[in-house]
Amino acid sequence: MPWHTISPASKIREGQVLAFTVAGRLLAVGRTATGYFAVDALCPHAGGNLGEGEVDKECVICPIHGYAYDVRSGVGVDDGSRVRVHRVELAGDVLSVELPD
Repeated sequence: MPWHTISPASKIREGQVLAFTVAGRLLAVGRTATGYFAVDALCPHAGGNLGEGEVDKECVICPIHGYAYDVRSGVGVDDGSRVRVHRVELAGDVLSVELPD
């Protein structure tokens, strides 16, 4: 699976999530106290953009109904649904994500 540069890591503050389109895929990319994450941005519950949501501890919160997804596993805290989690890598200030072909 190829790696894609997302953004300067310094653009994403701790506790923040942003939406990015990378290789045609909408991603929610953010930073928790333990590091950076990238997940598919469409909430399986109602299609909200998780990249427009909030970060709470190790979860990203959907802006529509407040559903929470663990950014480490992708599992929905509220209903067990899932979002796909992608590996991220930090090299200096360069943040990259690994995406399927």
